[in-house]
Amino acid sequence: WRTKQGWHVGGAATLTQIEEALAGELPAIDKMLRVFASRQIRHRATLAGNVVTASPIGDLPPILLALDAEIVLRSVRGERRVPIDAFFTGYRKTVRARDEVVTEIFWPHPADGATRRFETYKVSKRRELDISIVAGAFVLDVRDGTIERARLAYGGVAATPVRAKRAEAALVGGKLDEATI
Repeated sequence: WRTKQGWHVGGAATLTQIEEALAGELPAIDKMLRVFASRQIRHRATLAGNVVTASPIGDLPPILLALDAEIVLRSVRGERRVPIDAFFTGYRKTVRARDEVVTEIFWPHPADGATRRFETYKVSKRRELDISIVAGAFVLDVRDGTIERARLAYGGVAATPVRAKRAEAALVGGKLDEATI
């Protein structure tokens, strides 16, 4: 569901339900979901499941990294919110305790007045129904032609999904033009 702060996705929401709820509002996510397995699998697969498996070649973690998502975990001890940038700790490892479940994934809207540029890419052996060799998600929040926030996230290039933080820092403050890019 959408609030003034951002998008909230329940831990059990299937990819098809997410696609329908977004209703084309985030075409970059729609683009990635179209090449995520088959429609039948998207009817059962969840965003939370794709994240907690901690696969370095998962299609969706780079998107969540680019969107500065938070993973909401719950156990009998209570609830905690973990920035996705701190969620993955190693190859197929996360900070999630054995007794915790993902109850929600949240990502914020861009800051007021900023325009968001958002794109995703997936490289695989086959165009559809194949795991990623590499996947990327890129978000630039721009205000008055200046890049205010940059997130460049990749899967398939390290033991965990990662952000290119030095490249992000180099973009922030620059003009959105060919020279900066």
